[in-house]
Amino acid sequence: MSKIRIRTLTSLYNASKPVPLQPLKPTSAIVITGYIPPDALRFSVNLLCKNAENIALHFNARLDRGYVVRNSKFKGCWEEEETCSPAGHIAFRRNSYVHVLIFCTANEYQIAVNGEHFCAFAYRIPLEDVINLEINGSLEDARFRQLELFIYPDPKLCKPNNILTLKIDQPLVDFLDVPITVDIENEFKIGTRLFIAGRLKLLPHSFYVNLQKGKAIYPHPIIALHLNPRFLYGSNVPYVVMNFWTNGSWGHEERHLGHLSWMPGRDFLLTIRCEFEAYTIWLGNKMIGEFKHRLQPSIIDTLKISGDIVLHELAITYSN
Repeated sequence: MSKIRIRTLTSLYNASKPVPLQPLKPTSAIVITGYIPPDALRFSVNLLCKNAENIALHFNARLDRGYVVRNSKFKGCWEEEETCSPAGHIAFRRNSYVHVLIFCTANEYQIAVNGEHFCAFAYRIPLEDVINLEINGSLEDARFRQLELFIYPDPKLCKPNNILTLKIDQPLVDFLDVPITVDIENEFKIGTRLFIAGRLKLLPHSFYVNLQKGKAIYPHPIIALHLNPRFLYGSNVPYVVMNFWTNGSWGHEERHLGHLSWMPGRDFLLTIRCEFEAYTIWLGNKMIGEFKHRLQPSIIDTLKISGDIVLHELAITYSN
């Protein structure tokens, strides 16, 4: 039985009634830990409001069905629910402890499970209306703590179970569930080549690859290259967006049209080459785009991939 280690003291949750919270604001965080018993079916975390008919956030882990529901209740009526399925090492596991972090930003809740970002839920009810925390269902030895965070997810609070590191000439082939965040051990410099082997899902909308500094979601990381192929955007033809992020905003977006020869359901090899003046992007043996350096490549220490792909292998090489 694995137990999550938490670096802050927590208060035992009394399941008989909701517990009061300090007023929430951006940077507020609620840490919840508990034991999921072997026969667990589901548990939920609710942020209750001044109006007893309202629930600002309903986070419902349904182990019996393998997915998580997020929703809100307004004037006694449930609103449109959002669902997602935890994958790989983020999954909720019976007979183990779980660590859930709810972090408040300016416009949404960010939710991490066992130290890794899992999902988000945009505010439907103002933060200032939330007054109580409620935990229901199959979660034993439940404990909670309210605090303020300036980094999310904070590795000092809960270290992720599985940290992937990409090294020169040492490909990664395991634990590649998307979304994925990977440490890049070696300096990213001219001559570096990043290889992404995978498969496009059958009905793809989009995916993105970020070469960035740091793994934090909040504050927004500096991104040297944001590569975003988009497939189904209304009546638009498929295209690739390239951009960068620094000083609190995106730069000038570049769009490359007519180069998306990915086939849904088919394997592909995407290569990013760090050249003297720019990154060049290759699909198989065909160059599909170029993005001139706006930031020094040497700041890159993290690879992040999310969207409608299945990953087979990640590799990085260097040549003069």
